[in-house]
Amino acid sequence: RNSMPRLPAGLVAASPFFDLAAPENARGASGLTIPLKERQSEARGLGLYTYAENKWQRLSDVTLMNDGAAARGEVGSLPGNVVVLKKSRSTLQVAGSVPAGATVDERGASALTVVHPLVFLPTADGSIIGERPAVPPASYRVVPAVIAPVPEAVDTILRSSDLRSAHVAAIAGTVKEGNFHGILIDYRNVNPSLKEQFTEFTEALAAALHADAKVLTLTLPLPQQSAGEIDTGAYDWERLGAAADTIEIATELDQELYFQTAEAALEYVTGKVDRSKLLLSISSMSVERGGDGLRTMPLAEALGLASAVGVKTAGPVTAGAAVPLVAQNLAADEGGSGMAWDDVARAVTFSYPGRGGKRTVWIANQFSAAFRVELAQRFGLGGVAINDVSAVSAADVWSPIRELADTGTLSLVRPNGELLLPSWSATQGALTPQTGAAVTWTAPSVSGTYEITIVVSDGAVRAQQTVAIDVAEAVAPEGQ
Repeated sequence: RNSMPRLPAGLVAASPFFDLAAPENARGASGLTIPLKERQSEARGLGLYTYAENKWQRLSDVTLMNDGAAARGEVGSLPGNVVVLKKSRSTLQVAGSVPAGATVDERGASALTVVHPLVFLPTADGSIIGERPAVPPASYRVVPAVIAPVPEAVDTILRSSDLRSAHVAAIAGTVKEGNFHGILIDYRNVNPSLKEQFTEFTEALAAALHADAKVLTLTLPLPQQSAGEIDTGAYDWERLGAAADTIEIATELDQELYFQTAEAALEYVTGKVDRSKLLLSISSMSVERGGDGLRTMPLAEALGLASAVGVKTAGPVTAGAAVPLVAQNLAADEGGSGMAWDDVARAVTFSYPGRGGKRTVWIANQFSAAFRVELAQRFGLGGVAINDVSAVSAADVWSPIRELADTGTLSLVRPNGELLLPSWSATQGALTPQTGAAVTWTAPSVSGTYEITIVVSDGAVRAQQTVAIDVAEAVAPEGQ
């Protein structure tokens, strides 16, 4: 074609735009080799796209052919049109933190622009301790983090001008010696009385890093709203925003409060800081709230809780007996809520009785991540910061990030409610019904050991647990 529909921001055409036609029986899986407008030296940033249903859709990665004069991609079915598009610039910053010694999730490695190894701690004498991370030959930049799990050391440093100077020198020296792109400072529990001292420390550190062409990133807690007033605690957003290159906003961990607190805070901070510098924190870990507070957990653990099985029978099971089975953390008779979509948290959730009373789990997945990415997009922020990009979290927060980066659009969908119902299967015997949090298994007429499996899903990922039940011969009544 001589023209094409408007391209998403950050993408340019690397090839002509072609309409494709083929007989009905030749529209299946195909390999497409597309001539490029100019020779390309690397395939990174290139992709095969089609325009369908009034939007651009990414079909596949490509490999270069003919010394970079063409690009080849594999498709599951022949599209009606095709073009090779190239990212012209990064329109979405994606930062991710990774615990010391952990590996980055392979699914997210190509989407990340910055990785923060959580490796350094401040000490009361102004130095920092921790093992310097390696700088891998990856597409992302390495910006290690200095974190302060307890505030005492930081407060001690801030109270002394000499210690502040020593701390600036220690951090700047470590960044230079490690050949890092910059540093992340995560001091989110500073005493509010030290607001001016923290600001002066940040401005001095930014100056030292910028003199060596390095960058400064801050993690700051959300400003709190009380009685219509904004309380920023120890953080002067306007001055800190002017000094730092990036600010990652640490959001509320309680997912029921996430959007309420984030939207109110973003109204304030976007009036103080250049929006392109701001990244919104997104959790790749599921969150559980109970009487003892909040904790995070990997997706596998959350689905493991949801798929716990209870066998509700007393004594041995005999042939032909009816055995009640429950998803013990989902069934209403057990005090569970079942899996459902939470419109307030914009995530899949379930509640169950546990230690300390009612416990509620919100599952992090591609559905919840999309709504959080959309919040960053709606406020015009520079991007998002994922709190854990290690392989252990296993939550797919990457699908919406890739969709936005590749197409400039974002799909906000909720999981199919039927997929949130547990399903059951048995090696033998009959299950009635076969879906739901409570079922009845009718044992076979022959003794033996049989397995019953429950499968639960968050709408995208399935997890299962199996229980083995021993079935004994039925005891004949006396006299028979």
